[in-house]
Amino acid sequence: MNRYLMTILLALVFTNCRKTHSHPIPVTECLSANLVNEQIVPAPGIKSIIDNYTSKELPGITFIARKGGQYWQYNSGRYNKEQGAAMKPCLVWPGYSISKMYTATAILKLAEENRIRLDQKINTCLPASVLSKIPGADKITVRMLLNHSSGIENFWQNPGFVAAYMENPARTYSLNDYLEASQERLFEPGTDISYSNTNYLLLSVIIDHITGQNHEKAFQKYIYNPLSLSATFYKTLPASQQNNTPSLYADTDGSGYLIDYTELSHAQFHNESGSNSLMATPKDFVDFIHGLTHGRLLNTAFFSEMKKEYAGNDGADIYGLGLEYFEKSGTKLYGYSGSSFGGRTLLLYNPKTDVSFFVGVNAGAELGGPVLETIAALMDELISKLA
Repeated sequence: MNRYLMTILLALVFTNCRKTHSHPIPVTECLSANLVNEQIVPAPGIKSIIDNYTSKELPGITFIARKGGQYWQYNSGRYNKEQGAAMKPCLVWPGYSISKMYTATAILKLAEENRIRLDQKINTCLPASVLSKIPGADKITVRMLLNHSSGIENFWQNPGFVAAYMENPARTYSLNDYLEASQERLFEPGTDISYSNTNYLLLSVIIDHITGQNHEKAFQKYIYNPLSLSATFYKTLPASQQNNTPSLYADTDGSGYLIDYTELSHAQFHNESGSNSLMATPKDFVDFIHGLTHGRLLNTAFFSEMKKEYAGNDGADIYGLGLEYFEKSGTKLYGYSGSSFGGRTLLLYNPKTDVSFFVGVNAGAELGGPVLETIAALMDELISKLA
């Protein structure tokens, strides 16, 4: 989610948490036995990678893959370190920036219905009260928001916003708070690529304005209902799920020490729109990307638009419309990664093997250091194994 936080919460005082570990537990409770097939992925290799990281560094990891109508899931480590609770398969995980895929899908559905055009200028599809906060809106298109070529500043990179967040990370933020922290223009629209959560905040407002309803209603109409996603939630968890989510641990200063960040993470989910805040079980995550990649959400033309690749001038990152691309051993996988203090997630589809997979780690770091390096290495190994 807010992947470039530079100084957040360095002044906060926490109690460091000691690491605890567990043996992996078998998974059957979320899936019918006839749906489980470990042959759809290189299961022994995945188990070995995951166990290696939970035995030494990370509190807990969940993994699930889907191919066709079959699944394989594996869990290792702890979902709550203090209680010594072993990782469980049916927990509701924060998706972090995976949420952007859902926002993009809703926008593309509106385009499919001719209620918006991808190359439409955003000054024609936002309320005047919002437009007054967006310099140069007449030069920015919906497509530019989707592929991060708008040039709009990422509010998580604004020093003033970061300082205010440090003062009170649990406060409630308004739309204007985020827009006021996004006034800088990094380049002329359409001339480069720069990742910005503000782009997806604005896309969520566009959905609200076009539909006359909160954008979560569009998620329900265009995504949850067609795919029968019964364990996907946005911003807040229902009472029945309050105790069915992993504890989240953060290295807030790059030192390698993890502290319990669960409450502050959920406060952040409640605040942010479009770019963050979607939560789901691992199965619901892979069911979403499987449905998306197999024609159950978008028609062929608009899914092709979603998959178009856009690279910045440095060529470092490649985005689609609500997609990130990852290449290993000549194979391109696409989906989205998510991260913040408290956790790291990954949701990808490999068109070569027709496998979708989700990875969740209940630890995160944004300021460098050993935890961030360990999580990055884990994700790289898993992508390589599944490429």
